[in-house]
Amino acid sequence: MMKKAIIITGMALAALLTACSDWVNVSPKQEVESDKLFTSENGYKSALIGVYARMTLTENYGKNLSYGYLEELVQRYDNYDPSLAPTDARRAERYDYKNNTGAKGYVNTVWQELFQTIANLNNLLRRLDDNGKNVLVTDGLWEQMKGEALGLRAFHYFDLLRLYGPVYSKDPEMKCLPWRTELNADQKDLLPASEIAGHIIDDLKEAESLLQGDNLENNRQHRMNLFAVKGLLARVYLWIGDKEHAAVKAREVIDECGLELVVNNSQDVSMFDETLFALGMDDMEEKLRSDWADLTVYGNELYISRENAETVFEALRGIGLNDIRYRNGYGFIHGVNGRMCRKYLGKNVLYWEKIPLIRLSEMYYILAESVSLSESVTYINRVRNIRGISRVNNYQADDSYDEDARIEALKLEYSKDFFAEGQYFYFLKRHNCQSFYRCPVDDMTLYYVLPTPDDEIAYGTGNE
Repeated sequence: MMKKAIIITGMALAALLTACSDWVNVSPKQEVESDKLFTSENGYKSALIGVYARMTLTENYGKNLSYGYLEELVQRYDNYDPSLAPTDARRAERYDYKNNTGAKGYVNTVWQELFQTIANLNNLLRRLDDNGKNVLVTDGLWEQMKGEALGLRAFHYFDLLRLYGPVYSKDPEMKCLPWRTELNADQKDLLPASEIAGHIIDDLKEAESLLQGDNLENNRQHRMNLFAVKGLLARVYLWIGDKEHAAVKAREVIDECGLELVVNNSQDVSMFDETLFALGMDDMEEKLRSDWADLTVYGNELYISRENAETVFEALRGIGLNDIRYRNGYGFIHGVNGRMCRKYLGKNVLYWEKIPLIRLSEMYYILAESVSLSESVTYINRVRNIRGISRVNNYQADDSYDEDARIEALKLEYSKDFFAEGQYFYFLKRHNCQSFYRCPVDDMTLYYVLPTPDDEIAYGTGNE
């Protein structure tokens, strides 16, 4: 049953406040009853900041939905107990969502956490509609806050759809999720994926309209800003197979956002300078120390083997030796026997404590997948060349570059550019790939759809 509505605002608040300098007067509160919260501008701001703070929890985008669980599903890391051989059978346990305790726990937790955040957003959106215009007297603040809240709800719902929904191209009418817009305990039926996608697009279109005139100045990259909304629309359109609209939105972002692809990540380890939307995690180094630290003991740290790294980044073929996504001191730390990604090891005050969620490079990849084959190579090569791969190794728009070759090229680039960000799994699912590098099962298509939790925890659904 639904408990009394609580808005969480305190966690990681300090970091989030630095991402919105005009809101510095919001006071930290661990738990505030919602009736008392929405009586001032600061209360509304505190509620929204609380959502961003909640997203940085390790159960959410602070680990599970970025470098953690989603990357484990695509077998990224090599941090196994040396006394237990990492056999295919052991790796495949991650896909036993119904019986394996660990796998089932992830499935339940992700569902619960995403819907709890959606509940907070629904509460905020209702308050904005009921009395927000009377309380939010600063010019444009109501529109900005509602645009952010709608964009964030769409963001969370889309990840639920990508995880618990079908391979969309195969079964768009599969019933998979309830659509919740109110903060209550009412049971909801599961809706088809196509309806959920339609609701997500509607939210994003409204958010885009409300955020017109927004830009990426004043640390708006830490917010669900206009270009994050456009980029998310490009993602959603591509997911449902609407390549025409996906290309339109991706082009708008590339042409209008004012960002450029990162050419040097020695300091900007998460490529924040090309990030459309990121979270700031307060005290990241300490919180993530057990996963990301100096590569010395090859224990619990999330390292990968030298062979693993050299294969993913085409170093064995000589193509990726100068790729900044792989080079020592740039994308990775190169130890004697292993490699560790640096995206969460920022030491420069301008670039530390970042969790990238939508980056500009993805817009180039979306374009590359959505346009003609002859145009496609332009966008793939653009990213590869910026990252340090020689033009000698460019893809060519010749007879050998057919649709299968395009998908294989993008599959490789997604595995590189979004290492430890969680996006590679979604690419594989979208294309219903039967296998991938280090895949431990004969047919991965059997495991892309996470099951709805048996007990329908966290704001349960009704009957199908």
